[in-house]
Amino acid sequence: MTTEQAVPWYSGSTTFLKSPQANFDDIRPGMVAIGGAPHDSTHGHRAGARYGPRGIREGSQVLADKLRPAGDGGLIHVGSGSRLSLPPESKLVDVGDYNSYPTDMDRAVEGMAGGVYEVVKRGGFSVCLGGDHFVGYPSCLGFTRAAAELNPNVRVGYIHIDGHLDFTDITPLFGRHSNGTNARRISEIEVVSPKNMVWIGIDGYVNAEQADTIKRNGATVFTGLDVQDMGPVEVARRAGELAIDGCDYIYLSMDIDVVDSGFSPGTGSPVFAAITPMMAMRMLWELSKFPIGSMDFCETSPRLDPTDRSNMLAPQFILGIIGPKVFDVDE
Repeated sequence: MTTEQAVPWYSGSTTFLKSPQANFDDIRPGMVAIGGAPHDSTHGHRAGARYGPRGIREGSQVLADKLRPAGDGGLIHVGSGSRLSLPPESKLVDVGDYNSYPTDMDRAVEGMAGGVYEVVKRGGFSVCLGGDHFVGYPSCLGFTRAAAELNPNVRVGYIHIDGHLDFTDITPLFGRHSNGTNARRISEIEVVSPKNMVWIGIDGYVNAEQADTIKRNGATVFTGLDVQDMGPVEVARRAGELAIDGCDYIYLSMDIDVVDSGFSPGTGSPVFAAITPMMAMRMLWELSKFPIGSMDFCETSPRLDPTDRSNMLAPQFILGIIGPKVFDVDE
């Protein structure tokens, strides 16, 4: 994001929020680094999330214009009253897309995990743009590898915002690696504490074995109905406290299909009678108060949404978490 450009939103570079393009060696502690994972060969239904990173970046261009401060006064968030201003040097950079080999899952995992690792080991906050939700696994793997190098005793909690559990162990078509196994694989990462895993927004029918295993692990599931009945802020507060208990960081994984697909049709596994975008935003604002160490945002499929609503909604969700990290905030 820059303040000196006077160009229409549809011109110039198409980085996330028009942030500077960067290499890994440009990352400094405290920076937020956007990296894309254009991978969807592990999605069993409606493909297209491979175009998600590009679509989200394109959808962020209008928002970038809105976020440019008006003179020296900056911006005021009407919900909280906080005054926001861009620091002299951008804290947000875009490192492009990671290697995500579509037909070689071992190389795909290492390619995507390697990109996130390079960001985190330099002290950066990684935002991995999917891609189908499988990319949440290599993204979390890269984060935990770097975190464990920095602190051998590190423990990581996990929050999964999604309409689905994604806790299948093995699928007949894809084996251990699919967009429905990512949370299961994350639960097997050594530094991740299974009891500190929390799901938010789960809708409809789920596999009994998955639900039983999650319960046996001591983990927690908040359904979409819980969000509506308890309120999004209370659910997020409880989820954050459960995930961070005894842990150093929380890894956050979000699938756009947690939102009712009437609002966001550009996704491969649509969910209906689900939560609203405002509910999701209020959860993210609350979760941003917790020590989230890294995140992914997945399942945006631009070609399934000719209105571009999904592309434009995704960056607003992401900003709900990274806003306090890239702006100077005066309460």
